Amino acid sequence: MIEVAIPHAFISLSKDSHEPGRLFKKYVAGYVRHSYPGYQLKRIEKMTAIIERRQ
Repeated sequence: MIEVAIPHAFISLSKDSHEPGRLFKKYVAGYVRHSYPGYQLKRIEKMTAIIERRQ
């Protein structure tokens, strides 16, 4: 597993949403798919995404 810093901009983009936590997670998952091809989001800890290689 790899730890990746999450861009702080995702907080301000999602905070005014009806479900900010859910939108934040979608942003992070999309960021991982785009920036780390072949990896998937496992979990979020504070402002760090824990990712692992897809099988």
